[in-house]
Amino acid sequence: MYALLLQSAEDVSREIARLQHGYEFLSYGLIVAWLILVVYVLMMVGREKRLKREIAGLRAMLEERPK
Repeated sequence: MYALLLQSAEDVSREIARLQHGYEFLSYGLIVAWLILVVYVLMMVGREKRLKREIAGLRAMLEERPK
């Protein structure tokens, strides 16, 4: 804390800019992580729908089959 008080205003503004740059990369990383998660969930939903259709088709085939 005291180190910041002893630095010049230019040094402080440069440090603030450096920290903001780091947060910018953090924000981009979080956005990418959420996008990957959303794509994964949408893929799983699509697979679930496809599997439900396939199961319904198999059940229909079993019901139509002569016993």
